[in-house]
This record gives sequence, structure tokens and C-alpha cells, in this order.
Amino acid sequence: MQDYLSLVRVAQIERTPHNLGAAVQGWAVEWQGLAAGREVTIQVAGLADLGAVAFHPNTLQRALLNLIQNALDAMPQGGTITVAGRGTATQVRLQVQDMGGGISAERLGHIFEPLYTTKPGGTGLGLYIVQEILAAHGGQILVESVEGQGTTFTLILPRAVVDTPPEPLRPV
Repeated sequence: MQDYLSLVRVAQIERTPHNLGAAVQGWAVEWQGLAAGREVTIQVAGLADLGAVAFHPNTLQRALLNLIQNALDAMPQGGTITVAGRGTATQVRLQVQDMGGGISAERLGHIFEPLYTTKPGGTGLGLYIVQEILAAHGGQILVESVEGQGTTFTLILPRAVVDTPPEPLRPV
């Protein structure tokens, strides 16, 4: 149900400039709680200097949480999820990388299609919604995967043009 509600709200987001690195660092603390019971560690790198990006915090957090949950599901034996950031003058890239089994080339071409799922009981909307959230932020999502080695999702977001410092995120 949460997936369906997210899909409806994507078109209605209002983006404001925030420090993306600080936001992701805070969210990663929450994600570590999800990962701890599965013998998975979440590592972060390169977030401190990401700077301002115009985004809707709850919506972008939902997209990243979906990628984290997928990575956790891909590593039933445990492992490491790395969330890394880097920026240029015009854009910011966030990567979510897992050490799971990877995605076959045949399936890789379909993962962003609505209603496509390989999970028993899955809705097939998770990655489709992530893609729509990125598009609503003026960004895009890329994926690279090697069977037996893992998967990396790269979120590309435009850098915010701000005259004033970005707003700090407030706890929800």
C-alpha cells in the first residue's frame, strides 16, 4: 500500500535546497538499525562535501530506503552496503552498492518497469517509484550489476543554485 501512495504523491513534491550529505548521513543511522539484525553493515563515504541539492526530504528518503531494502534482500548471508557521494559543479551522484548476487542481464532491462518483480509477494512498483522520484527531482537513476558480485545504483541529481545557505533538515 505504501508503494501505491508514494506513486500518487511523486508528482506533487516541492523541492527546497538542503545539505544532501548531512541528510543522507542522518538517514544512514536509521538504516543501520534495519541492517544490524541481518548481519549487514552500512558504510558511508564522500557525503561531507556534497553541498546543496534541491530535494523533498521525505520523498528522496523513501527512494533511498527502497534501494537499501532491496540491497538488504540481496544479501541474506550478510555483507556491506556502501552509500557513497561525489559532486561536480552541476550535479551530485549518490551510489548505493551491495555485495549481493547481482542481477542477470536479462532481468536488468526490466527492473524499472511498473509491475515487474522477481520477489514473491512483490508489487513490482519499488524501483519504478524510485525512478519516478528521481525524475520529479530533475535527476535520473542508473544501474550496474555483475552476477555474483553485486549491484550499484547511481542517483544523479542537479546541484541547487542557492544564494543563501541550505536549510537544515528537521526531524519528522
